[in-house]
Amino acid sequence: MGDAFDVRDGTHDTPKYVEIGFPLVTSKNLSSGVLELTNVKLISEADHRAIAVSSAVEWGNVHFAMIGSIGDPVVVETDAEFSIKNVAFFKQRSVSDSCPNFLLHYLLHASAKMRELAEGGVQSFVSLGFLCDYPFPLPPLSEQKRIVSKMTELLSLCDALEAKLTQAESASIQFLSAAVHHLLNVTPEAPQ
Repeated sequence: MGDAFDVRDGTHDTPKYVEIGFPLVTSKNLSSGVLELTNVKLISEADHRAIAVSSAVEWGNVHFAMIGSIGDPVVVETDAEFSIKNVAFFKQRSVSDSCPNFLLHYLLHASAKMRELAEGGVQSFVSLGFLCDYPFPLPPLSEQKRIVSKMTELLSLCDALEAKLTQAESASIQFLSAAVHHLLNVTPEAPQ
């Protein structure tokens, strides 16, 4: 991955928290493909600027939890300024060579294997070196975009199918409930 992306991480220190400042994103702020910036601790502008010297976050970076819950990749799609702590991020070396959403889908797939290979006892982790050295297929940009488009189409179909299955399950439960209610409330006819 290090050949295709500039792989970095945020601070490992814990800056002093303040009431008004810049968000400090950790792995708990990455979940289900969403970057959560509302429930974060804030740091001072000075600490934010110091972290940004080596770890400036930009639109299109892919963030990845590398400690604890390894994975949960997210493409940054905000202009809001924030810093990161113990979170890896991948910057494109060249926009003509790589597509952030292709990397996102790859990381979603590779996360399970990375968790198996993780180090640490109580709290598992993958190092920056591990991420840089991790194998990464890099097809031509046009192929990456085609793969992402197909993945998006198929995932959309999966979501629609899941919604229909949930709806069918709900209808089945309602039918069974009505049938049981009917059977319990039927009065047997007296013999004639």
